[in-house]
Amino acid sequence: MCGVTGIVSFNATHRVDEPTLVGMRDALTHRGPDGAGIHIEGNVGFAHRRLSVIDIEGGHQPMLGADGQVWLTYNGEIYNFHELRKELESLGCSFKTHSDTEVVLNSYLQWGTEAIKRFNGMFAMAIWDARKQILILWRDRLGIKPLYWTKVDGTILFSSEVKSFRLYDGFTVEADLDAISSYLTFRQAVWDLCFFKDVHKVLPGHIVVFSASGVSNKPYWNLPLASHTVVLSEREWQEQTERLLSEAVRKRMIADVPIGSYLSGGLDSSLIVAMMSRQSKNPINTFSIGYEADEYDEGPYAECVADEFSTNHHHIVLGQEDYLSVWTRLIRQRDIPLSIPHEIPLFRLSQEIKKNVTVALSGEGADELFGGYGRVQRSPMDWKKAVVMRRILGGDLASKISRLPQLSGTGFDSGGCASHLEHFFSVYNWVPFDEKNKLLTPDAVERLNGDETTIRVFKNIFNTHADANPYDTVLHAFQKIHLGCLLDRLDAMSMAASVEARVPFVDHELVEFVVNMPVEYKMRWNSTLSKWRALSHDSFRASEWLDTNKSILRNIGDRLLPRTISRRKKLGFPTPLDTWMGGGMLDMAKDLLLDRTTISRGIFSETGLRALLENTKNLPYDFFGKKVWMLMNVELWFREVMDAGPTPISRRG
Repeated sequence: MCGVTGIVSFNATHRVDEPTLVGMRDALTHRGPDGAGIHIEGNVGFAHRRLSVIDIEGGHQPMLGADGQVWLTYNGEIYNFHELRKELESLGCSFKTHSDTEVVLNSYLQWGTEAIKRFNGMFAMAIWDARKQILILWRDRLGIKPLYWTKVDGTILFSSEVKSFRLYDGFTVEADLDAISSYLTFRQAVWDLCFFKDVHKVLPGHIVVFSASGVSNKPYWNLPLASHTVVLSEREWQEQTERLLSEAVRKRMIADVPIGSYLSGGLDSSLIVAMMSRQSKNPINTFSIGYEADEYDEGPYAECVADEFSTNHHHIVLGQEDYLSVWTRLIRQRDIPLSIPHEIPLFRLSQEIKKNVTVALSGEGADELFGGYGRVQRSPMDWKKAVVMRRILGGDLASKISRLPQLSGTGFDSGGCASHLEHFFSVYNWVPFDEKNKLLTPDAVERLNGDETTIRVFKNIFNTHADANPYDTVLHAFQKIHLGCLLDRLDAMSMAASVEARVPFVDHELVEFVVNMPVEYKMRWNSTLSKWRALSHDSFRASEWLDTNKSILRNIGDRLLPRTISRRKKLGFPTPLDTWMGGGMLDMAKDLLLDRTTISRGIFSETGLRALLENTKNLPYDFFGKKVWMLMNVELWFREVMDAGPTPISRRG
């Protein structure tokens, strides 16, 4: 795993400044502490920081083709590189190293941009093809590894992290209000939004090609829509899923350095550990973290799994002071507001992992694929109730009746929603649109134009799925949007500790198979009676009481894990924010958010903030604490990142 960055100008008289490129590269040292490389030829410069995982002695980057006309700098792992190497050798290619980097380079030389479709892995890469005078940026199908680009006076800059751009003289930092608003409701700048104006993400599954004539940005792979054309029995679905997941785990255990696994004690990470143990001759290294508050500590479950598979287990505990001590540091590290409260313990755990191993597998992706977030992914049940109400009563009457207190919590209280997207937004949010507008200034609300930019992302998904099963639509939204937030934070927090995190559930071959699985094998009603009882309970009440989420994964878990693990309810790595709010954090929030510096930005309304902070609510899942925490993140980001401005080489002390 590595950090990549570069400068490309299509002005032949331009000369890349080496100290600037070195500074951009070394801003990424945490991503690659084991080595550094740079290659500059006139108006083009590539640079690389290396975390050695495969072919430790070889594979140095940037790597040049034999004729020096094609360069590659690359972050990631190609898990099928051995198979590709054999194929390339059969076509006459020769190799000087044992690295997957050289396989990527020769694949491009052999097949051009079509090579990308042959790769199974996680990657963000840049290629300079001097023969065609083009710069190519690629990102893996699901967006596991990050890559950003921007233009400064016509010069292209790219990097694994935005912080590199700040080292380039002329780069300006300006916050994007649409991204901030998106973050408050969905805890991320969704899809193509970025917190910095004029900075762009290379989107998952996309290829961006730059030339003197302009920019081409298009997908080479799209997340499949559920077609349900594959007809299999439930047993066959289960056997194929287990086979594909086991193979995905096997591929991600390929490394020339010690490996281990994040282990929460939940179903997903425990399955990964079980499959790793079956495929390893030596005990697996496993790592877990908990909080001082017992109800938030999954340590005993992780210990249960560790004992079952005789792993070398490490468990650490995080307290409030420990949490607060690294908060602002990690905002600077990420360049953006932290998205999820447990990013901080994830970083602390990654630091512990680094003491023992360099590569760690993680269970990200299972909930999005198999229906693990039942409170939202079961919500199409409630939307169907709303559809029936509106069909029988008409929209106006259904809306009025849905507000009756007797219908609260039944799902029929959603009769006022006129579309599936509107209903989805009513259950999938952190700060709802209406509540958010009260927190923002009138000027900010006007500039957002009804959150049009953010809503467009979801509207495209729901329009594409207009005729689909609403369950498949919601799952697709989670796989395309929600998963990206989790992958971004895993990459950022693991790489901050120089650890490579690998995600077997996000193997594209597994994803392409599972999206077509019937929903009833993912979220199963416990009985016919349970299904009928759900008529009077909404998805928040029915989930994990009247149904079983991730049903087919739990069936696999019954074979491989103790039932205390395979059948336990999802906890989801919660953080005791509401408890901490009562322990001093709320006072910190008031001092920060009601400060003149915060209010003078013209984004947040002092009246709205004061109303929220002085009227604490006992909401489920620490939702009050999460809202306050997110607001604090925005202002801390402004102070720690945006107010610092750019830091070009000439101004560094």
